[in-house]
Amino acid sequence: MNIVIRKRITKVLFLILLVFAVGTSGFYYLLDGLTFIDALYFTIVTLATVGYGDFTPHTNMPPGGNPYLIKFFAIFIILFGMSTLLYGIGVMTEYIVSGEMLGERRRKRMQKLISSLRNHYIICGAGETSAYMMQELKKTKRPFVVIDKSEERIQQILNQFDELLYIQGDATHDEILEQAGLEHAVGVITSLPDEKDNLFVAMSLSQKKKERGFAFRIAAKVTNFEKMASKIKSAGADCVISPEYISGRRMISEMFRPSVTTFLDRMLKDDRAVMRVEEVTVSSDSSLVGKNLKETRISNKIGLLIAAVRKGGKGEFIHNPNAEQVIEEGDVLITMGDMDKIAALRKLAQGK
Repeated sequence: MNIVIRKRITKVLFLILLVFAVGTSGFYYLLDGLTFIDALYFTIVTLATVGYGDFTPHTNMPPGGNPYLIKFFAIFIILFGMSTLLYGIGVMTEYIVSGEMLGERRRKRMQKLISSLRNHYIICGAGETSAYMMQELKKTKRPFVVIDKSEERIQQILNQFDELLYIQGDATHDEILEQAGLEHAVGVITSLPDEKDNLFVAMSLSQKKKERGFAFRIAAKVTNFEKMASKIKSAGADCVISPEYISGRRMISEMFRPSVTTFLDRMLKDDRAVMRVEEVTVSSDSSLVGKNLKETRISNKIGLLIAAVRKGGKGEFIHNPNAEQVIEEGDVLITMGDMDKIAALRKLAQGK
């Protein structure tokens, strides 16, 4: 709620309570034979302007009482009370209208920002697994949009991420995926709680890729790896991930390769220098095309070592390539280092 409106609502409530207190006290002391409830009733009747059908201020005027004083007091209560009530109605109306307007304005601004995204990722589902994905995307400076139909889960992730781009809706609906900028996305991750929904989304996305020539990758989360992985893969997912399967392999790695896993953990969790193993695709416009690794001087100019090369982005990897390895269009370079240096290599590999 807007802080200014909240203060005004508090002020209105205080004034209304003050009106009832002053009116009840005034009628109680100015008139004879009234109980506290009678005085409160008199105040409410006065404010409601329904008239004095059962009794009037003159009815209970004490002997020697001043009728003008009682009338002026009733006039004061009517004017002061009605002004307060009208003011309160105005504030509440403003709050309702402004809340709706702010919500609509926020949605339009959000949609405008999402529409301007290019080469971004779409995460379907805002559960715990997705939260870790968002952290990684944010650390590596990759734009993303989150889709979830639960307002509660949206609020939870809004508390964790500043300037989060999200859409509250059902990811199984095509129009929601379109709103997330599907046309310009490079990857869609479906991490919904129900595996059947993940299967449906993967199938729907695969169909769109065929019909409209989209180039994004599809990743899907599964719980029952043996039962569902092949189905989601055949539905069109490029990769299927099982958190349970990965955690099992990780536990074995901790037993066999504790130093390696510790190194990777520290690399992923260090906020001071974001180090990652990344892949960079060489485009036709790149100055790297036709040169060998020695001639590119990537290690000297950028400070990165090329750990592997995947020719044409397909097939086998050439591990630890020698200095005479020629770089060609479509090759994927595997490297590890600081994200800023990797960004420089990516810019060099993209050419224009």
